[in-house]
Amino acid sequence: MSEKAYGVGVVGLGMGHACCPWVLKSPGCRLAAVCDNNAERLKRSTDEFKIAGFTDYDELLKSKDVDIVYILTPSGLHADMGIKAAKAGKHVIVAKPMDVSLEKCDALIEACRKASVLCAVDFNGRFDDMQQKVRHAIDTGLFGKLVLGEARLKWYRSNEYYAAGGWRGTWKMDGGGSLANQTIHQIDQLQWYMGPIDSVVAAVTGIFTHPAIETEDLGMALVRFKNGSVGTVLGTTTSPKDLCAGLEIHGADGGVQWTTSTPQFFFLDQAREQKIQRASEIRTSVEDVAAVLNGKKKELSISGEEGRKSIELLTGIYRSAREKREIKFPL
Repeated sequence: MSEKAYGVGVVGLGMGHACCPWVLKSPGCRLAAVCDNNAERLKRSTDEFKIAGFTDYDELLKSKDVDIVYILTPSGLHADMGIKAAKAGKHVIVAKPMDVSLEKCDALIEACRKASVLCAVDFNGRFDDMQQKVRHAIDTGLFGKLVLGEARLKWYRSNEYYAAGGWRGTWKMDGGGSLANQTIHQIDQLQWYMGPIDSVVAAVTGIFTHPAIETEDLGMALVRFKNGSVGTVLGTTTSPKDLCAGLEIHGADGGVQWTTSTPQFFFLDQAREQKIQRASEIRTSVEDVAAVLNGKKKELSISGEEGRKSIELLTGIYRSAREKREIKFPL
C-alpha cells in the first residue's frame, strides 16, 4: 500500500519561504499552498513554487488540499493560529519557539488533543546530522555518565534588526530576547540531551547594547538536572560579531563540542567514535508528521508536550533572574 502525500500549507513567508524547499524534499509531503498578508512576499513564493497563495489565513484553512498547517509567523501568534488550524481539522506544526508562554503552549496542546490532530514543534536543528549523532551517543551510553552540558550563543544583532517589524525584543510577540529568539535551539537541545530539569539554580538577564528593546540582549543561567548533572546557558546578541552557537556536553567517558564550525567528539577511548550514527533517519518536522500519519512511526519526534519543555526552561530562567532565587521544576 503506497503512502499518502499530505498537503502542507506554509504560513508566514518571511522564514516560511526558505522552508518551502524542506517541504518539497520531505517524503510523504507535498507543498499545497502558502499564506502571507504581505502581497510582495506572497507573490515571490507563488511564482517560485507554482502553488496556490492566500492572503487570508481563514481561507487557507478552508482548503481541502491542505492537511498540515506549518506556521512560521512571529512567536506570539503561534498558539492562536495553531488553535484555529486544529479547530479546522488541520494537523499543526509551529516554528520555534512554540509560543511566548506556558499558558499559550498548553492551550495549543489541548486544542489539538480535542480536535484529534497532531501538534508538532519545528526545532529543525534536532534533525541535523550532528544533533542526531549526539542523541545516538547519549542513548547508547558512549559518553558514560553525563556530567556537564553548556549551551552557548554569542551573536551580533543591530538596533535596526530589533526595530524591523516591530515585534522583535518584545515580551508580547517575541516572548523574550536573545534567549527566547536566538538561543532557543540551544536551550531545547540542552534539556533534550541532559534530561529532565530539577531546577534553575541562578540566572541573570539584562539589556547592555540595545536600549530600545523590552527584553534581554544577554542572559545566563545555571541549571541542575534530575540525573545529577549540571548545565549552563549563555545567550547574547551583544557580541560585535557572530562568534559561536552550539553546545558542549561531556560525560565520564566522552563528549562533544560543536559551538564552532569544526565540531568534534572526544573520548577516553577514541575508538568509540566509530560507533556513532544517526539516531533517526527523519530529516524534517513535516516528514516526521507525515511519517506518523502514514503509520511509519508511532509518535512525533517533537510533539507539543516535547516542544513545551524549552519554554518551561526559558520561563524558569526568566523567573530566577527576576526573583533572584532558585526555581524548582516542574513549573
